[in-house]
Amino acid sequence: MITGILTFIAIGRLNDMGEVNAHGFAEQIASTLRFAQEAAVAQRRLMYVNVNTTTGLVNACLDSASPCAQPLAAPGGNGNLSAQAPTGIALTTTAAQFTFNGLGQPSTSSQVQIQVAAPDGQQFTVTVQPDSGYVQRS
Repeated sequence: MITGILTFIAIGRLNDMGEVNAHGFAEQIASTLRFAQEAAVAQRRLMYVNVNTTTGLVNACLDSASPCAQPLAAPGGNGNLSAQAPTGIALTTTAAQFTFNGLGQPSTSSQVQIQVAAPDGQQFTVTVQPDSGYVQRS
């Protein structure tokens, strides 16, 4: 009886991929932002980050155009540095565009928060701290 209940609960959780996808997407956003920050420091230049809540795309660019005309190459040179939301995942942000300067500092004077929401309401937040540019996911 107990095994049946546990199996029922486990199978229900395995079928709910929305939360897993949202968590993975939040991690991908954090990695994208960290790499953009590191590239800004390494190249001693502004690196632009665009967050498009309509399309669910977060990308890093060498220019201020949105969508960007000069995307930053992904590590390894395969494609562009970006994170695309999986189907059903919602994206909100406090800043649609910001930059990292050559010191790795963001252009905003307050925290940048990017929230990722699963269909079941579970939310994950990626935060960029002002001044330091520290990127964290919670």
